[in-house]
Amino acid sequence: MAATKNVKYLKSLQAVRERSQAIYERAERGELQHFDFDQNKVESVADYVVSLVERDYGTIDKVPTHGRWRSYCLTIDGSKRDLVGEHVAKWKASGVSDWECAQRVIDLFVVSVLIDAGAGSKWRYTDSLGVFERTEGLGIAALRMFENGVFSSSPNYPFQADALALMALTDEALLQGFQVSEENPLLGGENRAELLRSLGRAMSGDGAAYFGGECACASRPARPGFMLDYLAKNAVEPKTVSIDSVWQVIVDGLASVWPASRTQLDGVSLGDVWPCSTLAVLQDDEGEDLSAKQLVPFHKLSQWLTWSVLEVIVKLGGFNVTGIERLTGLPEYRNGGLFVDMGVLTLKDADCQRGLVQGSGGVPHFDGFDPVIVEWRAMTVVLLDKVADIVRQKCCDATGCPVPDMFLSRVLEAGTWKAGREMAARLRPDTKDPPINIISDGTLF
Repeated sequence: MAATKNVKYLKSLQAVRERSQAIYERAERGELQHFDFDQNKVESVADYVVSLVERDYGTIDKVPTHGRWRSYCLTIDGSKRDLVGEHVAKWKASGVSDWECAQRVIDLFVVSVLIDAGAGSKWRYTDSLGVFERTEGLGIAALRMFENGVFSSSPNYPFQADALALMALTDEALLQGFQVSEENPLLGGENRAELLRSLGRAMSGDGAAYFGGECACASRPARPGFMLDYLAKNAVEPKTVSIDSVWQVIVDGLASVWPASRTQLDGVSLGDVWPCSTLAVLQDDEGEDLSAKQLVPFHKLSQWLTWSVLEVIVKLGGFNVTGIERLTGLPEYRNGGLFVDMGVLTLKDADCQRGLVQGSGGVPHFDGFDPVIVEWRAMTVVLLDKVADIVRQKCCDATGCPVPDMFLSRVLEAGTWKAGREMAARLRPDTKDPPINIISDGTLF
C-alpha cells in the first residue's frame, strides 16, 4: 500500500516542488554535494529577466505564455508569422470546426514536444523559411512532417497524428523528416522515433480512455487531440476543468511512453524521476520505503507538454482551467544554465573535472541520471519560483501592471529560458551550448 501511495505522490505536481524544495533547503545550509550556492546573486538574475521583458514586450502582461506554439511564431524577413495560426485560419475558412482545429493543433504539439529533446549543436533543419537549429528546428521539422501526413494513417486526413500511423512509424521516416545525415547528426534520433511509436501504443493501450482508444477503429484511430473529449466529459462544470485533470491525461495517459529503463518503484516506471543522494535519509521514521524518500521527480517533458496544450485547450477549445499555478518551471538546460552562468550555482571542482573528461567544447558533460544533473535540476525548479516572485514585485508593483494569468509561464517565456539562451550564446558563441551539457538520449530533454 505504501509503495502505491509513493508512486502516486511521485507522479504529482506537488512532489516536484516539495522534493526540489527539500534540496533547496539543504543548499541554504551549504549542504549541496555538487554545487556551491550564492543566494545573493538570485536578484541579479531577476533583474536580467526584467530587462528582457522591458526590451522585448514592455510589460509582463504583454508576454505570451511559454509553450510549443512559440516555436511557430517567427520573424521572417522582418515580418512576423504565426505558422500554426495560419493553419487554423485556413482550416476554419474551409469549414473545419473550432473543436477539430483544437484537436489538430494538440496532435501536432504532442508529437512535436515528445521529439523536442536536445538536438545537439551540430544539427540544422533547412526550410523554405530559412535554416533553423535546436528547438525551433525540431518544431519546424515536426510541422512539415505533420503537413505531409507522416503521422496520419489516412491519406485523406493528413493533419492529424493517430495511433495507427505512429505505431508504424519507422526510424528511417523520422530521420528523413529531420534531414539527418552524417554531416547533419541529430542526438538520439532513433530514440525519438521509438517515443512516437510508444505514444501510439499508449493511446491504444493503457491510455485509451484519455485519447479515444476505447472506441477506436480504422476510420477513427486514437489521437492526442481526443483528450478534449475526455476533458469535456469530466469537466466540473461546462468547459471548466482543473489542472489536475489535464495532468492526469498527460502523466497517466502517457505513462507507458517513457522508457522502461527509467527509475521504477513497485514495478512501475516513474518517468522523469531520479534518485538524489542529497536527500539521503539516515533512518526510516515513518514506515516508508527509504529509496522512495530519496527520489526527486521533475516530469519535464510532461510539464512542457502540459504548458503547451493548455494554450490550445483555452484558446481554441474554449476551456477554463483552474489551479495552473501548481505547474512548475521547467528544469532543463536553458533555465538551469542561466543560474550557472550568472554565478548562482557553481559546479564544484571535482565534478567539473569529471565532467570535462566526458565532454567536449570546454564544458562538462554528464548523463541525465548523474547526481550532478539531478541536484542542478532540483535547484532550478525552486530558483525559477524565486526569480518569478522577484519579477512579480519589480514588474507589477512598480508599474501598476496587473498580474496576468499563467504568470510563471510568462516569466519562463520572456525571461529565464530566453536569458539562458542569450547568455550561452554570449559566453560560448561557437557552440551556444549551456555551461553544463547533458549527454542526451533523445528522451529526457
